[in-house]
Amino acid sequence: MINTIYKTIIIQLITFIRIKQVVFWLFVFPLTLFVIFKTIFGGINSINDKEYTILLLTGIIAMTVASDSLFSIGPVIKRHYLNGTLKILKLMPLKLTHYFIGIILSRFIISLLLLISLNIASYVLFSASLDVKNMINVSVGILAGLWIFSFIGLCLTFSDIKIGEAEKGLTNLVFFLILFTSNALYPVNILNESIANIADYLPMNPVLSVLRHDNPILFFQLFFWGIAPVIVFYFLYKKLKFTR
Repeated sequence: MINTIYKTIIIQLITFIRIKQVVFWLFVFPLTLFVIFKTIFGGINSINDKEYTILLLTGIIAMTVASDSLFSIGPVIKRHYLNGTLKILKLMPLKLTHYFIGIILSRFIISLLLLISLNIASYVLFSASLDVKNMINVSVGILAGLWIFSFIGLCLTFSDIKIGEAEKGLTNLVFFLILFTSNALYPVNILNESIANIADYLPMNPVLSVLRHDNPILFFQLFFWGIAPVIVFYFLYKKLKFTR
């Protein structure tokens, strides 16, 4: 088990380093977006500059985790099924769960590297950074986000919609809906309380509550989104046909 997970992590990390486009979207783009949004919304009323810097830093982390999970993990597993890789894995002496855990952990390592990079940039440019305790909270939130959004992505990609523009359109719709109604990039509760109340029942704000260690944490919503997509994907996976 450990050997399988370890080798999966190594393969995923090597693949990540070799694909420049992925490196851009998971490192360069989040860092750039962090600086831009901090410049635009840094002086927003009802929240001080340092608080917004930390809010934005954790929001960028949550956004990147959600994007990577929805657009990478789900489609990758789906392609493994379509090209017969999953069928081969089922016949080999390894469990698909171990393979999936390896993918999740490789994404966790990449997210931690992004967290460190954002924290350094925040300290150098804006004199605000996360302390050790907050870094631990963010790390736990990253794991929660990877789990939740990976299974949501798997549910979307293993529905009856084939891989193509229709599937990408649905995933884009879900991603932007949960992103721009959440408190990820700006405090929506200050701008529009009605939207903020709705967003609390979507998956992004519960994940953000863990990253930011908000009080109270949206426990029931977090629990629901941690369990419901897993159950849905289980039944979708059971319906798959593996031809010999």
